Amino acid sequence: MNRDSKPGPTVFLVGTCHRDPQGFGRCRALLKKLNPDVILVEVSPFAVRLRRDHGRFFLKLFLKNLKKASAATHMPFASALRSPLIKPIPRQCALPFEFRAARQRFRETGSSFFCVDAVDASRLFMADWPELLSSANLERLLKGGLPLPPSASEQYARARWILAHGNRALRNRRWNGDSFGWGWHQREQWMEKTVRATLERLRPHRLVYLGGWHHVVPGDALNLYHRLHDLAPQTVLLDEADNPTVATFQLP
Repeated sequence: MNRDSKPGPTVFLVGTCHRDPQGFGRCRALLKKLNPDVILVEVSPFAVRLRRDHGRFFLKLFLKNLKKASAATHMPFASALRSPLIKPIPRQCALPFEFRAARQRFRETGSSFFCVDAVDASRLFMADWPELLSSANLERLLKGGLPLPPSASEQYARARWILAHGNRALRNRRWNGDSFGWGWHQREQWMEKTVRATLERLRPHRLVYLGGWHHVVPGDALNLYHRLHDLAPQTVLLDEADNPTVATFQLP
């Protein structure tokens, strides 16, 4: 081995469920364990500014329209707030827990963090917010009959199964980029370039990417997991923070 050669950086791809109610605490615990030099967060600067500058407006609009919807459905307001299809909405309009945990880590240790998602993807996602927060939509959600989205624990279990079964998982549970909306491939390509540029310019010892688990487990949509294969990244699911005595990843 060349004496001047140095081991490459350790890259951790941390897969999260964006609606995880325990996400902030889990993120804080896992970042402490991984102790990264640099953290990349799957959120665009545009999305952060919009939530930071207008978060109170979104919350007031949500509460105002939820009162209308609860009255129309003859449901007590407190019960409406606890409805499983309603509870995630205000969290969606707030700063993501991944961002807040990375920011807190920066304040405590000085670890750099950057927002790396594509602005176009954020604009497309947030274009639905007027409909999402409308009293008509909230009323429809309160009336019931709609399927519940999978819980955070169910999503982590699915991601863990895909990681464990590899090619078999792809044969049995295939998806494609179109199933995640327009621009999936462009978005993955943007994030790949951002990760590589960060590694080249900052040369961190350990880099953590915090993003939705669909990006960091095997898939057939040329997601981040496959695009960064040559870097030998280690995929970690966020709920592994719950059991600190069992590490499925190796720290250098």
